[in-house]
Amino acid sequence: MKAVCFSDEDIITLAYQSVRDIPKDNIDGIIFATATPVFHNRYHASFLADYLNLPQGILALDFVNSSRSGTDALLLANDLIDSGKYQNILVVSADVDFPGIGRELSTPFGHAACSILLGNDKGLAEITFAKSFSSSFAEEFSYKDKYVQYDPRFSRDAGFKNNITSLLKTPVSDPKSYDAIVLNSLYARMAGGIFSKAGFDEKQFARDTLTSKIGNTGAPHALLLLLNELENGKKNILLADYTNGTNIFEIKSKSAGERKSLQEKLSNYDLVNSYQDYLLLRKAGNFSSVKYKTKEMFSSEMMQEREKDTLLYLKGLKCEHCGTMYYLKSARCKKCKTDKFSEVQLANTGTVYAVTSEHYFPASFPPITMVVIDLDGGGRMTVQQTDTMYPEKNKLEIGSKVKLVLRKMIENDAKPNYFWKAIQL
Repeated sequence: MKAVCFSDEDIITLAYQSVRDIPKDNIDGIIFATATPVFHNRYHASFLADYLNLPQGILALDFVNSSRSGTDALLLANDLIDSGKYQNILVVSADVDFPGIGRELSTPFGHAACSILLGNDKGLAEITFAKSFSSSFAEEFSYKDKYVQYDPRFSRDAGFKNNITSLLKTPVSDPKSYDAIVLNSLYARMAGGIFSKAGFDEKQFARDTLTSKIGNTGAPHALLLLLNELENGKKNILLADYTNGTNIFEIKSKSAGERKSLQEKLSNYDLVNSYQDYLLLRKAGNFSSVKYKTKEMFSSEMMQEREKDTLLYLKGLKCEHCGTMYYLKSARCKKCKTDKFSEVQLANTGTVYAVTSEHYFPASFPPITMVVIDLDGGGRMTVQQTDTMYPEKNKLEIGSKVKLVLRKMIENDAKPNYFWKAIQL
């Protein structure tokens, strides 16, 4: 089984959810890493920074085109902070890739996002060593949209073995001092002998318990493996991420902190029940397909930009006289008729006030369930329900508790349109 995105999810929505609850005070840089970009000639980092309401003009960089992009971003962020030019850099990595029909079992894939905040303040762990070892040889790659793979009997020696052997010649710490060795590579099973010759014990290798649950998630995978070992209580970790070269990190745990197990989080996600369900999701979410027809609907960039505080950042109004909260702007309070309001931050959770099924609006899995939500603390808004492939599991009723998540609306005007939808708590 693999973890598969719903039809209205992509790397932007996954990335947003992964970073939504991270403290965003004093962030002066964001680096976005992916091997499956949504945009071309548009930075995902600056796009996401705007959605997160980060300050304008901060450092925003993209690392794309490699499954090593996640640790590439981590490496650069670490160097920039060590240089003293930046204080807090947000590293975000996300990948969504549907393999070709019939290649699902032979292709390592999974959909995920991961976010890590790097700074000089005390945190979960400290990077004590970081370095990259390039390799001119690549075992597999794409060229002119064609997949190229060399003879593995030759390529794995020329690429993986040579590169790993070179990096292990660089002294870091005593090989026996590591609680866990995290090696993220499709060729990891060949590494035992190489590490043994360098003084390591094969028992130090961390077991990848994530792939069996969510698949190989591409660019975020090495970061997820690292976080998994930190949450498992490992104190001294050696992370090596190999793809056409290796990024290597020594990471030491600094504080137990409050840790919710990554395994526990993953267990909350429903996986597709059958191969047919996977094909339906793949077809419904494949907006980049040449056969996909966009829906001609009204959309205004000017309006979305003008009303960004309300539509995107959930900024509402509070009547200064009676305290009534509003999501949408109102000239006068409908309760006391006064016209004095102050801006407030609305909650992203609430209770269903009304629910209906909409059969006219286009949907991947019709009908669309529309819900009116009374937000916790005040304010009322109308949104779609999402994650409705299995409606018997996610039926919303009046009084149901829900949470707002950022998802893609219907595709129109040759651009993605993101807005809030509701999922059951």
